[in-house]
Amino acid sequence: MKKLFLATAAFAVIATPAFAADSDSKDFRIRANVKPECSIADPENVNFGNLSINRAPGTDALTLTTEYDNNFQNVWASCNYAAGITLTTANGGLTTDEANDGPDAADFTDIIYYHASLRPSDGSAFSPVFLNTESTPGKTRTRTQTDAFHDEAILRIVIPAGVNTKRPLAGQYSDVATVSLGPV
Repeated sequence: MKKLFLATAAFAVIATPAFAADSDSKDFRIRANVKPECSIADPENVNFGNLSINRAPGTDALTLTTEYDNNFQNVWASCNYAAGITLTTANGGLTTDEANDGPDAADFTDIIYYHASLRPSDGSAFSPVFLNTESTPGKTRTRTQTDAFHDEAILRIVIPAGVNTKRPLAGQYSDVATVSLGPV
């Protein structure tokens, strides 16, 4: 009988249903923010030196002779959102302190126009921006981008003889151009 009792007790312990412990679960959020940010490398100053002019007498005397004076440089341009890229000229072209006020002023100029552009080096990182100082109202050109971008962009400054048809006065010419990335 003792064996039967032990067997029954052992069976009862084994057959007793196990009750699960109480449990609970809760969801929680994990969040972070990244602020909008743009950065552009500091471009090098551009110095074209002495521009070539026609020194021979005749109808084209003293006009610019180089079809395109070019300067290319790479600058890193990055924005983590769809920002605007803006090119601005302070003077609307290269200007000199020499006044074009002589009796033959119609044949001369105290401004040399140039073109500025910022283009993606890979051709597709962002939409390029072009500023032509001879035809840009307000001296500013902005292009809104469709998405974030990061590129070692090509900044180009060109003095085209074709838009500078008058004879430049002798002197030192300068302008301050600005490239900006940011909200539109």
